[in-house]
Amino acid sequence: MKTHLKFDHSNKTKLRQIRIFCSATMVAGLLSSQTLHAQTMPADSGKSNVIVSSFKPVPLPDPKIPGYTYPVAADTITAWTKSPKGQIEIQKHAWGIWTALTLNSGETYQGQPLRVFETWETPDDIMTASSQALMNKPRVPNVLTPFHQLNHAGLLKTTQGKETVLGFVKYDPIAAAHIRANNLFSIAALNKMLAANETSIPAFPAPSLSLKPVFQTLKSKSLVQGRYFQLSVWPGPPKTPVPFPSSDWKTCVWIDTQDTGTEKLSGGVDNKCAADGSSRTAANTYGLKNFIHFKVDAANAELLNKSTENFKGIAAGDYSVLVAMHVGSREITEWTWQSFWWTPAPDLPPAPSSAAIAKLRPAALQGAPRHYAHCAAYQTLSPPQPETGGKNVGESVYCYNPYLEAGFGPSDLPDSIPGKYKGQSVANNVGVQTNCMSCHAAANFNPKNLTTAPNYSGDRYLGLNDPRFKGTLQVDFLWSIPGNAK
Repeated sequence: MKTHLKFDHSNKTKLRQIRIFCSATMVAGLLSSQTLHAQTMPADSGKSNVIVSSFKPVPLPDPKIPGYTYPVAADTITAWTKSPKGQIEIQKHAWGIWTALTLNSGETYQGQPLRVFETWETPDDIMTASSQALMNKPRVPNVLTPFHQLNHAGLLKTTQGKETVLGFVKYDPIAAAHIRANNLFSIAALNKMLAANETSIPAFPAPSLSLKPVFQTLKSKSLVQGRYFQLSVWPGPPKTPVPFPSSDWKTCVWIDTQDTGTEKLSGGVDNKCAADGSSRTAANTYGLKNFIHFKVDAANAELLNKSTENFKGIAAGDYSVLVAMHVGSREITEWTWQSFWWTPAPDLPPAPSSAAIAKLRPAALQGAPRHYAHCAAYQTLSPPQPETGGKNVGESVYCYNPYLEAGFGPSDLPDSIPGKYKGQSVANNVGVQTNCMSCHAAANFNPKNLTTAPNYSGDRYLGLNDPRFKGTLQVDFLWSIPGNAK
C-alpha cells in the first residue's frame, strides 16, 4: 500500500467535500462558458453583454517586513507552537501572510486594481485552462457565488450571515499547478487512487496556499437613503458557548457607499441597528476605503440573479466588501491556518482575536487591510500533540471565522468530543469552540458515504492515521478538492 502523504489531517469530514462551493463551480462554469467565447458580446447577439479581461496569477510577494520570511521551515513552526514567545512569532507570521496577500498585484480588471489574492485561480480556472492558456483567458477575479458550507452532507441547518454573503475558493500558482499536475479535480482520478489502495492524494508542495474569501454584496436596493448599508459586525463570543449566528449579534455598522475617501481606523458601532437607519450616526458609519472591496461587474450580476431567488436584485455597479477570509499555508503537514475578519476597532478586536494580536501588526500593513482582525490555528491543543499517537488532552485552542462558523450548533458538529478550556471541562460542540485545523484535518474523499469517516467537529485532536479514515482518500486538508471534483 502506497502513501503519498506522510500523515493527513486533511480528511476530517467525510462528505464535507466542500459542498460550500458546489454552486460556486456551477456558476463559475456558466461564467466560463460566456467569457471563453468572447471578451465582449454584442447586445443583439442573444448572449450576455458582458466585458471581461485577462490577468496573470501573481505569486505571493515579499512584503518587506523585517524578520518575516515565507515559507518558514516546518521544524521552526513546530517549535513556535511550544512556547509563549513562539506564539508571538505565529501571530507575526500570520500578519505577514495577510500583508502580502492584500498588496497591489500590478494587475487590473476593468480598470480596477487587483490585490494579489484576487489574481489567484479558482477551481473553474484550473479545470478550464492550462497554466499557459490562463495568461490569455478572459476571466473574472471575484466569481461571487452562494456559500453551501452550511449544507454539508445535509447536516448544517444553521442560518449563517445575511443572504448576500458570497465567496469562492482560490489557490496560489504553486497549489494550482499541483492540482493540475495530479488531476485532483477529477473524480475518476481520485477513485483510481482509492482503487490502488492509496491513502491520500499527493501532498501539496510546502509553499502552497489556499484561500476562502467571504464577501458581503451591498445591493443598491437594500441601501438606506440610497447610500447606507447595514452590516452586522462581530461583538465577540457569548459568555455561555451557544450557536451564535450573525442574526443574534445585534451589533452593526453602516457603510456609506458614496464615501470612497475617508479612512477611519477606530470607530463606534450601532447597538440598535434600526432598519430605517434612524440609529445611524457619524461614529458608526464607515466609508468604502475602510474595506477591501470591488464593484460587481455585469458578468457576476447576471449570473447571481440567475442562481437563486435570494440574489436577485444585485446589479452591475453594486459594491461588494470583504468581510472575512480563511487562509491556509502548507508550511507544515497540518497546514497553518489563519482567519481574518473585518472589525470596526482593529486596535481592540474581540475574541478569538485580541488587542495583543493587533499590536503585532507590521507597519507595512496599511489602508483597508489594517481594518481586519485575525486568529491563528497552528495547533489544536496546548501543549501541541504529535501528528499521530496523540491524545485529546491539554488546553483547547479556538480559532474560527465569525462570519462562517459562529452559528454552528451540536448537530452541525457531530464528531465533537469534550475538552478543557481555562481549566474547565467544555463540550467543544458549537462554532465558537472550533479550530480551523481540527476541521480541515478531517477532509477526505468519501465516494461510498461511509458513516464511519471523520466528520465536522469542534476543537479536538485527530490523529493523521486515525483508523476511521479507512475506505476514504485523505485530501491534504483541503475539502475543496472533493468538493469541486467532477
